Amino acid sequence: MNWRAEWKLRARMALATVALGVVAAAFAGVLFGVFSYLAAFFAANGYFPPSLAETMGAAAAVVFVAGIVAVEWVFGDTLVLRHVNVRGTTPERYPDLHRIVSRTAQQADLPVPTVSVIETAAPHAFTVGYTQTGATMVVSTGLLDGLTEDELGAVVAHELAHVKNRDVAVMMALSLPTVIANAIMERAERAMNNGESSNGFGPLVGVVVFAVAGAFWSLGRVLLSLLSRYREVAADRGAVAITGSPATLASALSTLDETSVSLPSEDVRSSASVAAFSIVPFEAAETADGPVMLGPEGDRTPYLYNRTERFREFAAHVLRTHPDTDDRIERLRALQRAIR
Repeated sequence: MNWRAEWKLRARMALATVALGVVAAAFAGVLFGVFSYLAAFFAANGYFPPSLAETMGAAAAVVFVAGIVAVEWVFGDTLVLRHVNVRGTTPERYPDLHRIVSRTAQQADLPVPTVSVIETAAPHAFTVGYTQTGATMVVSTGLLDGLTEDELGAVVAHELAHVKNRDVAVMMALSLPTVIANAIMERAERAMNNGESSNGFGPLVGVVVFAVAGAFWSLGRVLLSLLSRYREVAADRGAVAITGSPATLASALSTLDETSVSLPSEDVRSSASVAAFSIVPFEAAETADGPVMLGPEGDRTPYLYNRTERFREFAAHVLRTHPDTDDRIERLRALQRAIR
């Protein structure tokens, strides 16, 4: 195996980690402000001395952030897989899959990962875990049914390249801000829509919280996408180093990309939570609803929808989690020609 260290990937991972630390510090600052306000409120009502309000706010913020880190470390895999029906499997049920994973792990000089299978037509293949010894590789029945044995081996090598590059742990850490922010945004949206508060205080707080959480969600998505796009290219090169066959991985990517584009909308939605981790993107297949049409005949698009088209295209490009599959295939074909 002619394995080379991906220094550009390592540099991006280091920068992403620093950026994640900045985001975490900003998040902790926001929490400190929120908890300090709450502590002052309780102190004013006699629950504890006012002099302790700032200390209580800081302590609550530290405990909250530490709790998030602990939950992510212990249940990180579960958080990533929470929306997909992952089932553990045994060598007796999928003997060919386990044989290929074991053989390829040996070629990559890696511990054999835990293997799980998702029963879905979506062509999933992704790996989670913070360490090389604790990695879990997940593939779908749709992927197993659509690939030849050699193509499946190339996909497995791609996933093991992620493990060897250690980018899986960074990706999981980067996904945390988006998961937390998305949950907060959902709760804030419910607060904004709640009409029970007579003074409007609840909806107003919901608007502020939604805006702050939306900012963290955007930052998390940008960081996630910038690293994710490059790590896929690096893993393609790693798979070639492990298997020695660029053409086989190119063939597998072509098959998987064609399958993902033709997926039913329900399969696309079920793939959203792990789209950034999967070997091929699902963004292109998403079936987002169009604008509400205006005019007497219902044939005129809203003015703002037309005016923001370039911005929406730019945002979609920035937030893409994968490079264009055709570009990846062309790179692999170029490697194949160089080998000859």
